[in-house]
Amino acid sequence: MMMGPLSPMDAIYDLIEEAKLRFLWWALCIFAISYFFTHTSKSMWMNIPMSILFAAALRILLNKVEFHWKVQPPRSRTFLSHLEKKQLSLNDARLSSSTPPPKWKKKIDSPVVEAALNDFIDLILKDFVVNLWYSEITPDREFPEQIRELVMDALAEVALRVKEINIVDLLTRDIVDLIGDHIDLFRRNQAAIGVDVMLTLSSEERDERLKFHLLNSKELHPALISPESEYKVLQRLMSGVLATVLRHREAQCPVIRSIAREIITCLVLQPVMDLASPGYVVEYFVLYSIYSKAFLLGSCA
Repeated sequence: MMMGPLSPMDAIYDLIEEAKLRFLWWALCIFAISYFFTHTSKSMWMNIPMSILFAAALRILLNKVEFHWKVQPPRSRTFLSHLEKKQLSLNDARLSSSTPPPKWKKKIDSPVVEAALNDFIDLILKDFVVNLWYSEITPDREFPEQIRELVMDALAEVALRVKEINIVDLLTRDIVDLIGDHIDLFRRNQAAIGVDVMLTLSSEERDERLKFHLLNSKELHPALISPESEYKVLQRLMSGVLATVLRHREAQCPVIRSIAREIITCLVLQPVMDLASPGYVVEYFVLYSIYSKAFLLGSCA
């Protein structure tokens, strides 16, 4: 249904209603602002002019200035930008598997010794690392080569220190003094036990009696107190050796330092100490003589 144009009376009535509505809104706003201003002054009537000016200024500001919420960037872009900051470059040293040029060649300075050490380390790596467990994990050879460089650095450092030793003074003075001190220590304890008593004792009883006297006089070496003490002494010795021969980066890594110390202590030094014991040497020569006689008898027959 189409509506016709408003009459003059209807237009006046609409204007009056619009004026009432606007007056009501302005009155509420001015009252609210005046009430808010009462926190700064005690008289509410004194705040009405300031409230009218404040409401008018706010009305003009809202008509002239456009306000809107700030658009937040997506969280995914923020996270990606964070990852971009943490991203490594292609030339980063941590991504490179190339090793620095070896320094041990200058320390050894002998092609014959270098070739012998390389062959020896090849056999050790092949038997105890590559063929034993590493080849079942990966065909890569970077880790064995790193072990080779680490061992060669240690051996080169030992070789450099050996070169600085005065062999003449070592053989004619230091070793002679060391053997003389051990002989004097044995004679003192033999005199304390009694030479006649020592002659009546077996080798095991003689060792136990000497160990008892040395322990009471606090002259017994800590490695001879018990097998556990021997292990601790060898462990401390290898810790000092590794701290000297390893490179600074490897020596500062607790994992490398611990595993290298235990491998050398348990798989190298303890078997060598067992081989160097007098009982094992005597047993080896007895067995060797028995086998030699049996071989000769078999050949004569």
